[in-house]
Amino acid sequence: MAAAHTLSDFTTIMSARKNFYEFMHQLFSAPLDLNSLNSIKLFGNIEGLVELGDGGKALFHFFTKAGEDELKLEEIQFARVFIGPLSLPAPPWESFYKSRERLLFDDSMYEVRRAYHESGLKFFKENREPDDHLLTELEFMIHLSSRSASETESSKLNNLFQRQYNFLDKQLGSWVPQFAEKLAEKSDSVLYVGAARLLADFITEDKECLKELMEGLAYVH
Repeated sequence: MAAAHTLSDFTTIMSARKNFYEFMHQLFSAPLDLNSLNSIKLFGNIEGLVELGDGGKALFHFFTKAGEDELKLEEIQFARVFIGPLSLPAPPWESFYKSRERLLFDDSMYEVRRAYHESGLKFFKENREPDDHLLTELEFMIHLSSRSASETESSKLNNLFQRQYNFLDKQLGSWVPQFAEKLAEKSDSVLYVGAARLLADFITEDKECLKELMEGLAYVH
């Protein structure tokens, strides 16, 4: 990073990060329809995906070539991977990957809940559904990135950067790579395997980005 910065430099980066996590949330939250696919093609800068590892390249090729037939196949995969009714091939909960018995609502879920509470948040289905679903953890990163983009005090911004780094290090980054590999083993989906691998790679890069941002705050004027 350069020797001097303004907070506007950080705002631009935070907004870009928030956009990425929103993009990931969109892909994993519901099957893509043709309108959503066309919107991604028009406004999503999909050419940049090829610079983001194998997952990014897979998504670029999917978005470039996919039509209604491919979307219908991916809709079937979405139901199989995220809804059921059969057992899910790659459950999208952190505690599944971190508990010995593959149980939900274990200690790792309560660590996630504590991170939410420390940031003044509470999962609206707390004690009814696990707090550590992939979508909920992505929503938390979107929230923190959004707050960072509007923060004007360096000390508070540093705290937000640290919270995000810790959450990626201890939570999302600790299980998403396993989720991506399990999904690749158990699913024929191009879209969701690509998205999971892209997210795993991005988390690693984002941690380094946050470290640099925290170091750069020392030079803000």
